[in-house]
Order: sequence, then C-alpha cells, then structure tokens
Amino acid sequence: MKLSSLLVAVLSLGLATAAFAQEAEDTPKPTMQELSGPAHLGGEAPALAIGTDLESRNILLAGFSLGAAYDNRGLYNSTTSAFSGETRYFVQPSIAFQRTFNTGAWTLSYTPGISYSQDDQNNSQYTNNVAGDGVWRPNARWQIHVRQDYSLTDNPFESVGRVDLLPGLGGALGPNYNGVLPDTRRSSLVSNLDVAYRISEHTAIGLTGGFQKYTYDATTSSTVPFPYVNSEVFSGSVFLSHQFSRLVSAGVQFTYMDIYSTGAAVARTQAPAPMLFAKLTPNRNTEITLFGGPEYSRTREALVGGPVYERNWYPTFGGTFTWSGHRTAFDVQAQRRIANGGGVLEAVKSTSAGAAYRVRATRRVLAELRTNWSDEKGIGVISGGNYFRSLWAGGGPVFELNHLLSLRADVAYVHQDQQGLGTVAGNHLLVQGSLEYRFHKGIGN
Repeated sequence: MKLSSLLVAVLSLGLATAAFAQEAEDTPKPTMQELSGPAHLGGEAPALAIGTDLESRNILLAGFSLGAAYDNRGLYNSTTSAFSGETRYFVQPSIAFQRTFNTGAWTLSYTPGISYSQDDQNNSQYTNNVAGDGVWRPNARWQIHVRQDYSLTDNPFESVGRVDLLPGLGGALGPNYNGVLPDTRRSSLVSNLDVAYRISEHTAIGLTGGFQKYTYDATTSSTVPFPYVNSEVFSGSVFLSHQFSRLVSAGVQFTYMDIYSTGAAVARTQAPAPMLFAKLTPNRNTEITLFGGPEYSRTREALVGGPVYERNWYPTFGGTFTWSGHRTAFDVQAQRRIANGGGVLEAVKSTSAGAAYRVRATRRVLAELRTNWSDEKGIGVISGGNYFRSLWAGGGPVFELNHLLSLRADVAYVHQDQQGLGTVAGNHLLVQGSLEYRFHKGIGN
C-alpha cells in the first residue's frame, strides 16, 4: 500500500470518528498542554508508554548498562576489501533529574558511554548525550517550553536525543538521521523553543523555533572515502489551534525551514509551507494526529561556474495513530517533508514510516518491537538523482530480575541502499545483550 493511501485511510477513520463528537456544553476545560500547539511541530517524538511504566515526576534516576554487541559488518579488511563481524563490549552509565513545580518543570539528563572492540584493540567508540528541558507556565494563558540536546559520538547506531526521562526527538521539524555510517564521528546540536498563548478557553496561538547543527568527520580508522555533508538547519512556525469538542482539535499553521549544507557543493534550501492539522481523541487511550499542505522549496548551489537554482512544489503530510493501555501500547506514524540529508546528502525529500509495539507479557517480562523505513531523495541540481534508503527492524525482551536489575536482549536488522553515494550503504545485523542497573528516588515534594 502506498504511503499516501495509508494516510487517506487514517484520515477517513479520523473524520468518521469525529462525526460522533459531542459539542461544547459537557466539554471539559482543555489544559495548556492540549493547546500548546501541533504535536508534530514540537520537535519531540513521545516515548511509547504503558500504564505500568515508571512515572517521571520529581525523580532522580541513575544507573548503567553493561554488555556486549555483535555487528556482522563492523570491521573492514583492506586486503580483501570485505567487511566482517565484530564483537564489542560496552558500558553506558546514565544520570537524570526531573523536578516539577506549580508553574512548570525542568529536566537534566546525561548518558555517556564507551565500547571496546574484541577484534581491533585500537578501535574504541564513545558516546556523550546530554539534554536539558524546561517548561514554564506563569499563568493560565502562557506556556513556554525550551529544550537543548547535544550528542558527540562515533557509534554508528547512536542518535541524538536518546536520554533518560525525556522523549526522543522527531516531528516535522525534528532531526533526520536514519543511516548507519561507519567510521564517522558525529556532532549534533538541537535546540527547540515553543511558546503558546491562550486567547480564549478553547483557542490558542503560538510559535515554535529551532536550530540544528550536524558535523560529520571521518575517524582515524575510516575506510569509507566519501565526503559527508555537514548542515545547519533553522526552522520556525506560527499556528492557531482551536478545540472544537471533547474529541477534536484542529488549526492552521505556517512552517519555514532554512537548510545550509556543505558537501559536494555549498547549498542552501528554503522551504515554506502552509498547512492544516488536526488531533482526534476518540477515547482516553487513543490519539490520532494529521497534518498536510503544499511545501515550496528553493535550492541554491554554489558551483565553480556560478550559482544554480532549483525550485519545486511538493506535498507535505503526515499522521500518527497511538494507543496505550495498562499492559500494551502501539503506534504508527508516517510523514513526508523536506529535511536535511542526514550526513549523506544535501536537502532531501524525506518520506518515512514506522511502527512500534510495547507489551508487558508478565509481571517481570517486557518486550518491545520497532520498525522504521525512510527514503531520502536529493532535491538539488547536483544531488537530484541520488537517494539513500534504509529499513530498520528489531526489538527484544527485558527480564526484570528485581526493582533494580534487569537483563535486556536486542536484535536489529538494518537494510541500506543508495545511488550516487560511494560505499556508504551496507546491511547490518546487530545482536546485543546487557545487564542494566537502574536506581530511582523521589526528590522534593
């Protein structure tokens, strides 16, 4: 089924559900969180949670993961020009604080890590992920939300925003990184700001702003002679949101992205887009979000003979379906948008879809399955014929030995395909097992 057909089916389901909405007189007063703006513009992808998960409120969380991982394509032999398997041993501590107040909350989280290769004693990998988040509600009309993330890593399977007590990064204006890029040191800086103002009991206006900077450098052990693409992304939006009933909120928005890329050419892509959005909540366990509209792109590439321009209109759209219960939860999401090229291309037309399922099978056993597909196509003159595609699929169980210790097993398969990008792509099978210790303690009131 094509992605557009899938979204049409989800939209039809949502509109059919909305037809049964009951209007105003018994509508509960919406919270500021409900009026804070379109979820897909917030720069975050909320974690899939079930009713038995730990509530993160006024908490100190600390611990570590200790384990081993095998990547079937982890080592490159320059003599035979072939890849072979590699086993790594890793340790990853973490610490996070979250504190809530009457007027807001703040969160600080830090997750470093290091791994050592059994097969190449001179090849170690490290990770540093740090994030800070703050929400301020000075009164019933205003809400201000800021978040700052930074990641420095040469682990090809790592991503920015993966820290405790905070949701991952995503959305229509969020990071775009789907590739496994070996022998590459990546620096990622992501800043987000959201401001919302309640005009009336059921109506809010607001704006969002963001900045992202991605730098890719080959490590000393690099065997991939490919010029990775560094980028800076400025983004913003304004929106008007109205809660029509207990079940339906909708509104209009205008988004803008400005993408600077330095790779095969110095390029700049500007992409404004007017859109409509809607959020449907048929019941307390289910949420459907939809957005869509036309997106215009203007790309300028600086070449030796002078600048060249590429202008196009593209449809941009997306949607999510989330259901969460006491023991199980799942979500499905899909979107099409203009984004930075994830280190391998300049600005791209990005089409992606994914699904996740989380279940508590027994009192001591959890399991999670995830899959994600993405298709990145260059939109500039130089990279217009190039593409990068990836498919992730995997998951595994968690065995909780007690309230502090657990055993985790993970399997992930990554299929990558490309055109015009040298030797970047390659399929990976990652098998990982770890012992995890997590200590949590309430702080404050």
